[in-house]
Amino acid sequence: MKRKIYQLAAISMCALLAACSSTKYQPVVYLEKQPVTSEWMSAKEAQLRESIQGTQFTLHQQDNAWIVTAPVQMSFNPDRPTLLLPSALRPITRISKMLEANPDTAVLVLGHTDVVTNNKGSYTLSADRARAVASIFSLSGLTNRRMTHLGLGDSHTLSNQKHAAQNNRVEIIIIPSTHMQDVAAMYRPAHARQLALAKAR
Repeated sequence: MKRKIYQLAAISMCALLAACSSTKYQPVVYLEKQPVTSEWMSAKEAQLRESIQGTQFTLHQQDNAWIVTAPVQMSFNPDRPTLLLPSALRPITRISKMLEANPDTAVLVLGHTDVVTNNKGSYTLSADRARAVASIFSLSGLTNRRMTHLGLGDSHTLSNQKHAAQNNRVEIIIIPSTHMQDVAAMYRPAHARQLALAKAR
């Protein structure tokens, strides 16, 4: 009789341990990101087109994101190449106000340059220009959770363009906040390579 009691107790203990073990080490299930809806894309397009109206900034769609391109020659002081011109402040400020009013939206700012032999200068210039634009968004209260800026140097040149000057640009990528890290991760390897090249000089 005692032997049966011990056996039942042992079986119960094993079952209890197994239950605890399966609960403790159960793998985490991540929720799938909500797809970007056509309503979100349409609403942001209208707001962005209004923000850049009457400027040299351009807007185009890439996958599930909107990209505003600020040409350097129309946006930065030629004598101080990392200083934004007053004419560029207005559309950037309008975009920042739009972002401030839409907590479901994030921004990735990318600085680009033309192909050059000075990797350090190329990276630094692209990073400083991206930072200058990002600083306007910071003034609207955007935190790092909703904003990232990266210098990409000459890693993403536009080979199909007629004029090499168009490689010098800042891209403002507007995306849903939930997709921020995924989109930024696409550009971080190029950023890391440019940074390594700059430090090697």
